[in-house]
Amino acid sequence: MAEGDVAQEIEDKLQAEENKMETEKGEGDAKDKKEKNEIQVPEGVVITGSLDFEVTKPKPLEDLNGQQEQVELGPPNKIEQKIIKQLEYYFGDFNLTRDRFLQEQIKEDPDGWVSLATMTKFNRLKSLSTSLKIISTAIRKSKSNLIEVSRDNVYIRRNPEKPLPENTEERRMDILNRSLYVKGFPTNVSLDKLMAYFEAMGPTESVFMRRDQDRKFKGSVFVTFGNQALTNKFLKDNSANYEGNPLIRIPKQEYHEKQMEEKKARRAERLKIKQEEQRKKLEEEKQKLRATITLGTILHLTNMNEETEREDVKNYFSDYATVAWVDFDKGDKEAWVRFDGENKAYDALKEAQENHDGKIEINGTEQEANVLEGDEELEHWRKIFQEQQDKRKDRKRRGRDDRSEHKVYGVCVGRDKKRKEEEEESGDDEEGDEDANVDDAE
Repeated sequence: MAEGDVAQEIEDKLQAEENKMETEKGEGDAKDKKEKNEIQVPEGVVITGSLDFEVTKPKPLEDLNGQQEQVELGPPNKIEQKIIKQLEYYFGDFNLTRDRFLQEQIKEDPDGWVSLATMTKFNRLKSLSTSLKIISTAIRKSKSNLIEVSRDNVYIRRNPEKPLPENTEERRMDILNRSLYVKGFPTNVSLDKLMAYFEAMGPTESVFMRRDQDRKFKGSVFVTFGNQALTNKFLKDNSANYEGNPLIRIPKQEYHEKQMEEKKARRAERLKIKQEEQRKKLEEEKQKLRATITLGTILHLTNMNEETEREDVKNYFSDYATVAWVDFDKGDKEAWVRFDGENKAYDALKEAQENHDGKIEINGTEQEANVLEGDEELEHWRKIFQEQQDKRKDRKRRGRDDRSEHKVYGVCVGRDKKRKEEEEESGDDEEGDEDANVDDAE
């Protein structure tokens, strides 16, 4: 997936979350209960036979031609205009494809009806009105015919004759091309004012307020205009401002790409800083290590044969310098010989070669020999110190285990001895009692 697509997918998720926050469902995920049809039977009336009828879902006002009845209600007032706008945003192409909650509500009914009681839990609609009559009347005054209202004014749905467009790559690119990043707004401005600002220029599909982790407005938005011409016009308007403050305007795609590049640069900078810190730390450790070791004392041998033993290696070089340690086990291909004294590995290697025609041959096998230097030498010493430290820890641990075992054993022995003494004392008392009873009987 391209970086732009990833950024777009992330932004879509953020915008879906924002829509969810803006349209909080009030009482959580409590579901609306559908009204049940009940038959009221007068007292004393007896119904015989079977009742055969079907309870149907709410239907829109329809005439004989199957078209929604057109009732002359007059133009919508200001509140009704806002209600129409908000509901048509909820059920519109831009939001409905992203609003999972509303999609689930629509799927619960085979005909796509959603109760107005559910819709009034959306915060922005609830702030306008919770009256089903007012909301249903407002929708009936809409000229777009996007939303249908049930006969009883209780349910609404998106007009089946206006299905959602398919979520194709072409459509996604069309929306992206009509979307801009706009920055320069005061952080205390409301969404209504921002919407009014953009709609004064022409049709607008969405205004998304960008917020920080604390849900505070960052002063920038993503706006999606209704057509490409309007998008291009606003983008090229160098005089664009909000209350005198100039606005930064960038195509959303370009903004995403810029953000991705900046993110990569920040990640690279953090990595560079981390690597530099590690380098400095390693260099400090090397300096400390150099101060504690004796340089030029490790001779590295390769090509050892399988019959060679540690004593063979030690004896070979003992004639040329004092061998402090040989790191080698029978069967190994390599050996490390540590000499006693600074640069003694150089001296031992030189004398051994001089006495064997320039060769180092152990048990009939010629060896490749070199004295460890630089980082290779430091790394070998580091391993030596680490092994010594591990051995000390192991001895210390085994010492604690031995003491603990001895302590437990001592306690057990002590308990057994005490228990045995108590049993012996108890046995003596019982024998005395029996003798006393015999005496009494006599």
